[in-house]
Amino acid sequence: MTIHLNQGHIAALVIALALLIWMGAGAFSDTPDFTNPRPLVMDSGLTRVQVERMKGELVNRDITISAHTAANRRVELKSEIRGKVIAIHKDKGAAVKKGELLLELDARDWPARVKQAEANLKQRQLEARSARQLSERGLANESQLAQAATVLANAEAELTNARIQLDASKIRAPFAGIVDQRMVEIGDFVKDSSPLLTILDFTPYLIKGQASERDAADINIGDSGYAELVNGDRVDGRVRFIAAEADAKTRTFPLELEIRNPGGSMTSGLTAKLHIPQPATYAYFISPALLILDDEGQLGLKGIDEQNRVVFRGVNLLKADNKGIWVYGLGSEANIITVGQGFVEYGQQVEPVYLQDSQDTEISAQPQAPEDDADATALSAG
Repeated sequence: MTIHLNQGHIAALVIALALLIWMGAGAFSDTPDFTNPRPLVMDSGLTRVQVERMKGELVNRDITISAHTAANRRVELKSEIRGKVIAIHKDKGAAVKKGELLLELDARDWPARVKQAEANLKQRQLEARSARQLSERGLANESQLAQAATVLANAEAELTNARIQLDASKIRAPFAGIVDQRMVEIGDFVKDSSPLLTILDFTPYLIKGQASERDAADINIGDSGYAELVNGDRVDGRVRFIAAEADAKTRTFPLELEIRNPGGSMTSGLTAKLHIPQPATYAYFISPALLILDDEGQLGLKGIDEQNRVVFRGVNLLKADNKGIWVYGLGSEANIITVGQGFVEYGQQVEPVYLQDSQDTEISAQPQAPEDDADATALSAG
């Protein structure tokens, strides 16, 4: 049987033959011993890691929160009676004073009812007075006296109700502010609880935001702060409220910064950036690659303690740029593992090689170049 080999078969045989020759030659050659000049594990059995003695830099920390402007108070005025709108005294956007008349509803027969209730009350007062006089003379018993008092009380209640209903036909401002919305026009018929107007109070006004779980612990009621508005203005104020319980969905804490506003003019809902300055703290500039998370999700770094044991050092993010990040929470000084942290566990004792010491060793091991040509000539002559 004749075997025909094409070019592909020949090339494969040549490659296989070359590999066999190379492997056979390697088996009989002397292989030099490889020695690691800087072994990971020392003769003592401790793992070697590179450690940097870091010193913090005092910086001014500033808690920044995305926020928006809001009114100090917002009230939606609703109808307490059924009736037709017969007069509107303030339009949308108008400034109003406390107690100022805004809108009127048809009072229908309530003025007459008030007069009727006043007359009835006067009659009942006379009857009650007569009953007391007869009782003092022994001509009326206690039951008659109690009955007269009950009738008098009913008359007072009827008059009070009639006056309330009549007063409800006149809608007045509950506080000084601005008419933000008006939901009715003259001639509209409204029912009980129908919305009529919305009043906003901007004296003072608020900057509202949501503080994160980590930032909320550093914010207290009464702290000074400021806000940068979308139009570029800066306004100063104080923290008047921070929630004691986090929002169940976002895990953030609602926050309010109060801004004094004697003029009372502002727009609710403007975008703002809220700042709460904090005391100066020690910050460290590090590579993001050094950051780790513990079992509880806390951000931190691996360091060593006085016994050269690996410990977790929790940190918080301060700011970041294209070269690295700033963290705080380590105090004024810290020994941080910068190389080999992935090969050691918490509580493990290690052999630290400090970064400054290793740099000094490398520098001293480098040959020193001659300072000038004359020195070079002398060395060559020697």
